[in-house]
Amino acid sequence: MNNAADIVELQQQIAFQEQTIDTLNNVVSEQQKDITRLDRALALLAQQMKSLQQTADAGQGNAEANQPPPHY
Repeated sequence: MNNAADIVELQQQIAFQEQTIDTLNNVVSEQQKDITRLDRALALLAQQMKSLQQTADAGQGNAEANQPPPHY
């Protein structure tokens, strides 16, 4: 190969690599958005579970208070 052909080949390889890097960057950006969205959803679910557990714990205490004494 001569120098001109080598240069053209290298330019093609660089162009392909730049396209690949751009594509991978877009994929990583979308994945980061998904991770952020899932983190928020998980935090919300954890908060809801904690709230439900507190409500259930409070309800159990009230249920015992409303039960008739054991001698009935």
